[in-house]
Amino acid sequence: MSARVTLGILAFLMFAVTQMIRSSLYIAIEGILENKTDSVTNFLQSNGSEKQIILWSDHERGIVLGAFYASYWITELPGGLLAQRYGGKIVLFIGVFISGLASLILPLGCFHSPFTAAAIRIIQGLALGVTWPAMHCLAGKWISKSDRGKFMTTYHGAALGNTLTLPLGGILVTHLGWPYAMVIPGLLCIIWCIFWCRFVYDTPEKHPRISEKEKLHLDNTLEDSSQLKNDKLTPPWCSVLSSAPFWAVVFASFGLMWGTITLSMQLPAYMADIYAVDIQTNGFLLSLPELGKFVFSLIYSGLMDRAMKKKKLSITAIRKISVTVCTLLPGLALLGLCWVGENNLYIGLGLIILCVTSGGASSSGSLANIVDLSPKYAGTLLGMVKTICVLPGVLSPALVSYIVPRNKQVHLHDEWNIVFFIAAAIYFVSCIIYIWLGSGEEQKWTSKNIELTETVGAERRTFLTKSIKDDKI
Repeated sequence: MSARVTLGILAFLMFAVTQMIRSSLYIAIEGILENKTDSVTNFLQSNGSEKQIILWSDHERGIVLGAFYASYWITELPGGLLAQRYGGKIVLFIGVFISGLASLILPLGCFHSPFTAAAIRIIQGLALGVTWPAMHCLAGKWISKSDRGKFMTTYHGAALGNTLTLPLGGILVTHLGWPYAMVIPGLLCIIWCIFWCRFVYDTPEKHPRISEKEKLHLDNTLEDSSQLKNDKLTPPWCSVLSSAPFWAVVFASFGLMWGTITLSMQLPAYMADIYAVDIQTNGFLLSLPELGKFVFSLIYSGLMDRAMKKKKLSITAIRKISVTVCTLLPGLALLGLCWVGENNLYIGLGLIILCVTSGGASSSGSLANIVDLSPKYAGTLLGMVKTICVLPGVLSPALVSYIVPRNKQVHLHDEWNIVFFIAAAIYFVSCIIYIWLGSGEEQKWTSKNIELTETVGAERRTFLTKSIKDDKI
């Protein structure tokens, strides 16, 4: 097995298990709020003789759900910088390991108080904030442009994580208790860390088992490999912040993040409120869109990579088409969902599947576009993008908890329509801005810093040589 395939498999599994950590609370919290109180006792005491009660208000529920993303943004930019300087391998290991440990104690935090649970989720957010930038840093050093879209499908391991978490979480909550929906993902993270340390390295040059054939292939296909090896340079911040293609990625990512966060956090509650679906059935039904997203991302990225290799479409065209698919289609599906009646479960589920599945095109869209703009600074740029785009993770759950009163026996269809109208509008705006400003070409400022350093170095060597000659004379 090649080193790149190994990296891809472990990257895919990493995104899967970390997404399980993120989303396990969303299904477990339905069990908590339904007062499945004996699950806490069964988890903590084998005799199950004592009954413990957990009662959270709408406000407290919003705080716990939003706590992860309230801290997630803090480590995204530092995570990219740390990965650029010290390597993505160690940064990813530390982040995933800490989040796994935190997941193991999260049930105790929920049992103690919603604010203790929120504190643990804040720790998880800090730990996992480094994962995407660090992986982008590794991708810039291991994956060529023609394989980039295909590799970015590993990021949709998160979809598999949801596919497993939602149905299995529903079963665990129903039969064993909601704490197990949090503990199992934590254990999987710890196991993943062992394989990551054993089989992954920061660069092809550091890999002791890479074949000469694969190493030669990477030397010939990676753009400006000499630049990628220079990890000490600081990104040209002014050029980055004044780059229209960079801001196009920011807006596209913001729209995608708002929609993704709103759907992943709120769909279990929406299905329970509108269609009166129980937790176990809810988890199974909501795993279907995530499975569709994963399968679609594999098929779509393969088609786009083939079009790129055969030069049927430019990189910019591929990126813009992909962003259009993963923003316009979900927006239209959400608008359709607003018009579906409460008795049309299967039509509603079909629109939800369309909405989530079309998001799989992001692997060939803004996600890959970041590496296009600057392979060398990919980790840092992704950290910047995701730092800016953390706002949906904080604002969306707070907004939904304000619009939709979960603990009141009222008609909620109109309230959920407001939530979906907002998400659809953000999708449409982000799509328009990206089509207007987006580009798939490497930016001039990527090599500008390198050239300046090389020029200064050459001048310094010339000066030293001349000084030595003068001394000899």
